[in-house]
Amino acid sequence: MTRQKKDIDEVTGDLNEKKGQVPEDLVPSLGQLTTVLRAVEDPGTSPQERDGVIRTARALSSTLDVIADPETPGPLRGQLTELVKQVTAALDTANQSGTPPGQRRTATLIAERSASVAGVIADRGTTQGVRAELSGAVKDATGAVSRHRDARALKLAKSITASFAIISDPNTPDKERKELAETTHEASSSLADQGDSDERTERMKKKQEEAASAQDLPDEPLPKAAEICTNAVFDSVSDDTLNRDLKSVVPEKWKTEGVNDFWKSDESGDDSLEVLVQLLNEESVNARLKIKRLIPKLAEAVPASELFETLATPGLHCLRAALQLDQDSGVTSGSWLKMAKEKE
Repeated sequence: MTRQKKDIDEVTGDLNEKKGQVPEDLVPSLGQLTTVLRAVEDPGTSPQERDGVIRTARALSSTLDVIADPETPGPLRGQLTELVKQVTAALDTANQSGTPPGQRRTATLIAERSASVAGVIADRGTTQGVRAELSGAVKDATGAVSRHRDARALKLAKSITASFAIISDPNTPDKERKELAETTHEASSSLADQGDSDERTERMKKKQEEAASAQDLPDEPLPKAAEICTNAVFDSVSDDTLNRDLKSVVPEKWKTEGVNDFWKSDESGDDSLEVLVQLLNEESVNARLKIKRLIPKLAEAVPASELFETLATPGLHCLRAALQLDQDSGVTSGSWLKMAKEKE
């Protein structure tokens, strides 16, 4: 936790410095945000969730710079101010005592992705129409965390924020970004009006795949593609699902003790990833896992039909990894390989 403690201290100090530079009505939100940062220092907080809160706070800190800039137009300043309040409120709700770990993790991901889209909203090249669509969708998604605790609302909000990640990707073309912002706001409105979301959600999911697929598959070596893919899955998929689907590839100790948090992975040679996890006994451990065994199991956890609504554009790295495994080793990664060949 040493690195994470340093990061928390750094971003907390940064936020405290900015309290005097932002509108007065934002000061309480900054207080909430620093409180959440200190709360996740608790050893009982999973490393992944702690990282998510740190990344969210950093994104919001960058947004504060735009808000404080006297050159920022008033309407844009207002939109960004509301975004900071909404994301902070969602993080605060997620970290209230008694919130189940799985729900807290989902809420943190929703907050992180919502904060990430602030850069697109703040971009002077973004049209006011797209800003309005994104601001509305952020309000709806974060509101699902702050107002509701039912699984349906949180699941939809999580899918909605995958759109934010795709829209925030600099490689997403402007046309697809605009269309995805529109369909995402349409889908998110069902969270506020509690209407039937099925048709709107399906349109959004189709547009998510179209927007992500407007990019070519990344041209990178297998280890890097596998690392990015694995980390995206660890961020977005429940640990219960990962414990089930990765049972045959993890060390015996992990199966015996149980994994509390599949945290992250790093490249480790040409054929392996160094995978870091936290066990249920709060011990942090790591092991080298073979890519050719890991990727097919991850493909079981996230079928191709759900790839982009779950992982956003990092799903393209999963497809690249699946294609490379097939070409290099004849290893098939389920529905990922079929989709990869269709997009090749």
